[in-house]
Formats: sequence, structure tokens, C-alpha cells
Amino acid sequence: MDVANNFGILSILIPLLIIALAIITKDVVVSLLTGIFVGELIIHGYHPVTAVIALLDDFVGLFQEAWITKTILFALLVGAIIKLITDSGGVTSFINYISEKQKRIDSPKGALLLAYVLGVIIFIESTITALVAGTVAKPLCDKNGVSREKLALVCDSTSAPICSLIPFNAWGALLLGLILTAIKDHVIQGEALPLLIQSIVFNFYSLITIVVILLVILFDINIGPMRYTQPVRFDTSSLASAKSDNSPWPMILPIFVLVLMVPLGLYYTGKGNILEGSGSTSVFYAVIATLL
Repeated sequence: MDVANNFGILSILIPLLIIALAIITKDVVVSLLTGIFVGELIIHGYHPVTAVIALLDDFVGLFQEAWITKTILFALLVGAIIKLITDSGGVTSFINYISEKQKRIDSPKGALLLAYVLGVIIFIESTITALVAGTVAKPLCDKNGVSREKLALVCDSTSAPICSLIPFNAWGALLLGLILTAIKDHVIQGEALPLLIQSIVFNFYSLITIVVILLVILFDINIGPMRYTQPVRFDTSSLASAKSDNSPWPMILPIFVLVLMVPLGLYYTGKGNILEGSGSTSVFYAVIATLL
């Protein structure tokens, strides 16, 4: 059914309702579910029982699509990795190691630079990059008086922009696939990998973002409303409970496995050709291998 043609402005009001609810309630899940239910209610003639049944049927129907199921599982597994690293003491011991044993990070600039460097190093997938960098750098930013908003800016600006510049990750595999399709359809001429590499210098958004964020960190630039954000009060109890373990390896090892398994997954799914591998499947395998 073409909802836009049949229901007119109501098709626009639903996403606006979701956005408004998200702002008011601060709960994205409830807002999305409410918006979906209202949409089903409109489609099915404002019959609440029919709308609920349709909502459940549509939800079950999602899992009939393999890529949707894989995406949902991927999100859950990435969350499991972050939870594993955090609850096992990996993040805390890493922070103790670099801030106390090595005396490396003792300033707001150092805490943000750590998030920046992690964003550059963990280039396999933008969601993983942002989550890992944020999880690791958050306690140090709290400790050194950096607002969560500024940390979020750094994490977001070193996730997708960095990933889109690297050919040998999930993003690279997707872009190579798009270029290969264009070549087969005679839209462009040449070989996929050289074309992808040549296009990197024209990825102005990513290149400019990476440079600007580095300048923001080095010169302590606060843009717009960020000037008025306040740092979160630091709780020393979390670090005090792990004083005896200052090894960085409980955090480094899972991240190393995660980064290593992506190119191996590309090689496997590409049947020996890393350039023809499936980016989404490779990242999915890498996440599972990390948990194991």
C-alpha cells in the first residue's frame, strides 16, 4: 500500500511525532514503538486490536529477511563485547595503566586525544569505533573535566569519517561492491580498487572532519552550545576498586582480535580474494570470534 498517496500529511506527522516523543521522553525505543503503532493504527482504519496484531505480524516478518536478522544480532553482539570489556575490568585496568602507571594522560587534551587515536586505529566499522572509543575514553574524560558532549563529538567524528577512508574494512568492501556494479553496468571504466583509492582524496567531508576535530582537541575549541556544557562529576570508586590490576591487555586483546578478524573474514567470504568479500558478514564473524 502506498501510504504517502493514501494518507497525505499523516505520513509526515508520524516521524514528527516520533522525534517529539524522543525529545520529551528521552526514550528512543518507546518513541519508535509509539510511532510505529500510530502508523499501524492509521493504516488499519483506527482499529486498535487490528493495529496491535499487524504490529506483531510485521515484527515477526522482519526476521524472514536474513540481512535484518544479521543486523539485529550484530547490534546485540557489539553491545555484548562492550559489556564484556567493561565488566571484566578491561577498561578500568587500561585506564589505570595509562593514567597512573605510565602517567600518560592527566589532562583534558590527553583524554580527548586518546578517543581520537582509538577512532583512527579501530577502523573496521563505524558503530564499533564509536562505542569502543567512547567506552574507554569516558572515565578519563570525566576524571579530567571533559564534557560528555565534547567526547561524543570526537567519537562520532572519528568513526564513519575514518572508516570511509580505509579500503580494507566493511565500508571498503561495500564501496568496492558499488564500484564493481558501476563498472559492470558500463557507468564507469577501470578497476575497482585503484578507483576506490583514487577517490579517497575527494572524500572532502571525512578529510576535513578529521583535521577539524584534531584542531578542536589541540586548541580546546568549543563550538556553539558546547561552551555551556558541564563535565560529569567523576566517581573515583570505579578506579579504586581495580588498583591491583593495571594491565592494558584485558582491553587490548579483544580489540586486537576484532580488528584482525575483519580482513580474515573478507578473505574467507571472498573465497581467497579480500576485495570480493562481504563486509557485513566479515564484521559479523569478527564480533562472534571476539566474544569466543
